Amino acid sequence: MFSNMLSDSNFQDEVFPYQKFSSSQSFEMEPFSDFEQNCHLSFNTNEGSQFQDAEDREMMFKIKEDDTSLNALNQDLMKRKQKIWNDEEDSRLKYLFVELSGKWNEIAKHMPQRNASQCQQRWRRINPPKDTRHIWKQEEDDKLKQLVQDIGKQWMKIAKCFGNITGKQVRDRYINKLDKSINKQPWTYEEDMLILDQYNINGPKWTKISNQLQGRPENHVKNRFYSYIKRNFLGEQNRYQIIYS
Repeated sequence: MFSNMLSDSNFQDEVFPYQKFSSSQSFEMEPFSDFEQNCHLSFNTNEGSQFQDAEDREMMFKIKEDDTSLNALNQDLMKRKQKIWNDEEDSRLKYLFVELSGKWNEIAKHMPQRNASQCQQRWRRINPPKDTRHIWKQEEDDKLKQLVQDIGKQWMKIAKCFGNITGKQVRDRYINKLDKSINKQPWTYEEDMLILDQYNINGPKWTKISNQLQGRPENHVKNRFYSYIKRNFLGEQNRYQIIYS
């Protein structure tokens, strides 16, 4: 039965249609397209291989460029990611600030991948400055003068005797108001010229300038510069004193 099916001409026409094109005269060859010509040439001539090599080099160069851009982007993202502080770092920073009394170089040694400047800036961000002005009473001034006389200018140690006052507040109060060596006489022309010269040389280094003036604290020197010297000798008015009509 199976042999009869193979002998059937109709079945053969349906199952083996390619026999219709067995003769070389049964169809005409179409010309090669550009793509086919290039592929054909690539197997038979140097021109095709050179064309293909040029395309490959161009593609590889583009891939390398994309990889370089991607690597640069990834590195930038990694740097940004490293700069983001997490809760654990913030907690460590708060603890170290208290333990090391705000010494940023020492604090940075215990903060991986953070330097002193980054630690200081982060501390200011998570602890915004508050109004820490303190109205001093007479008994506090007397106590401060006595403590300086007894233990010297150990400001942090003295501050602990007050409880709610910082070492900087204690220092500023004594140096600018209570120190007996403060020169309360009117400023002289020579002092003004010295302040102006040192400002032109070193900038606003008030502590350094005050060390060259007998009895003139750094805060007094700074106030003198902005309230008088800058206006009278540099011709610049203090912007906080400008009155707008």
